[in-house]
Amino acid sequence: MNRYHILSKPAWQQFLHIEEIHDLPLPALMAADQVWQHAITSGTKQPVASDYARWAQSSAADAPDIWLAHLYVAFETILPSELPSVDAATALLPQPALEPAPVSANRSVDWDPCRYKPNARTRKVSVHPWELPDDWQEVLRRAAYGFPGKKAAAPARDILHRMCEKLCQFTWSAREAGFEPAISEGTINLYLADLEARLHQKSHGIRWATMRATAEELYRFARYSGLTSDEDTRYLSKRLTRYSLYEKGQDALKFQVLLDTGNTTLGLLDKADALLSRAASEPRPSRRHLLRNAGAILGLYSIVPLRNADARLIFGETLYWEAGTWVIDTAINKTKAHNTDHLVVALEPEFARYIDAVVIGDHNARHLSDMRALAMEQGGPLFVRDRGKYTSPTYIPRLFKTFSGTSFTTTRTMLHTDQAIHRGERGTRDAMVMAQQTSAATAEKYQAKRIRQVAVQRVQAAASDRREALMPGDLIRQIRAFTDRQENRNADL
Repeated sequence: MNRYHILSKPAWQQFLHIEEIHDLPLPALMAADQVWQHAITSGTKQPVASDYARWAQSSAADAPDIWLAHLYVAFETILPSELPSVDAATALLPQPALEPAPVSANRSVDWDPCRYKPNARTRKVSVHPWELPDDWQEVLRRAAYGFPGKKAAAPARDILHRMCEKLCQFTWSAREAGFEPAISEGTINLYLADLEARLHQKSHGIRWATMRATAEELYRFARYSGLTSDEDTRYLSKRLTRYSLYEKGQDALKFQVLLDTGNTTLGLLDKADALLSRAASEPRPSRRHLLRNAGAILGLYSIVPLRNADARLIFGETLYWEAGTWVIDTAINKTKAHNTDHLVVALEPEFARYIDAVVIGDHNARHLSDMRALAMEQGGPLFVRDRGKYTSPTYIPRLFKTFSGTSFTTTRTMLHTDQAIHRGERGTRDAMVMAQQTSAATAEKYQAKRIRQVAVQRVQAAASDRREALMPGDLIRQIRAFTDRQENRNADL
């Protein structure tokens, strides 16, 4: 298409009196001409920034920013009033995503859990893994390679790392008391008593879950390594059983945190909506982006409580637009299991809108359908930083805690609590499905203190109703009148 052909079109007749129009570069004329065509086709009378951004992407998918630069040159001559919208449209274009840093060497297959680190920080109540006894280090390296042990298979990497850290604490405790670090009844009692004393000093007191996990890792190492006598291994098993019973009688710390903060699923949804409202009125683009991400994270993960390792949703891989809604379809990797479960959730519109809020960004709402299609076409993670930067694995949990006040790991507990209170056993079963849990024991574990209190209150209320049904009406009125007098007297005091 040449310059004469473009300027002979009816849409250009109103600009022919501008002398500088004949000096415009051909690419600038072509970009402006395409704008007139897009406006006529879509029926747009007053384009906004998101219109220009969408037209740039459809006209020059490989280089929409260059297309907008040509348009800017044309509008400087023929429509200066539209220049701010073109500038804003350039800011709306998706930035090229920056690839995350490559996997470091210590996360390779040949992982050495006892590798020496010259810049390691000094430890106060533990030793470094390379300071463990030589035979223990050899056992840990064998486990890292996946070799079977004496009486147990090799643990997963996360478990092996936790086992190694417990052994480092155990070794420190034994050496501080003047003993060699060997797993025996005496050193076991010494270490566990020392740990209990330190836990008592914590703000929440001793947590039996920590004691159970500690005894469990020592027991796992004793069985895998074969370096511990059968008698001492049985003793560890008894301590593990005892701590497991104590743990069942103590509410998990996350239950207490939920009670302290008062967070509920509905409460989080209210916070999510408030964050999206704040984003709509925020003048700074980077802050708008952050608030939208935070609102979507609170709204989405409060109803689909994925674990930290599974929370990073990717368009076209774990997140799809199908049959008029967003569908989460992701494998669940708990402790890096070889046979992963799969979670498939078709979101209701009430919750799909949180994903839409991130997808649409600063674009006009009428472009939502196009933006969904573009997201599926381009792929990439749902949540990125401003200017398209990839997020770290801690980004989602960190934003969740910052804007909700509780840890990301409480989402499953919160959902269990709300569902059990309002819907009973059926609510617990539904919450287990959303939380990717299958064990019957898990349902019992997630019965928070608040749920038990509600159950007691319901029983008490039912008993009270039965008693009232058996009592004469006059006696009930006298009891209530006496109760009112007592309350008034206490108020006067």
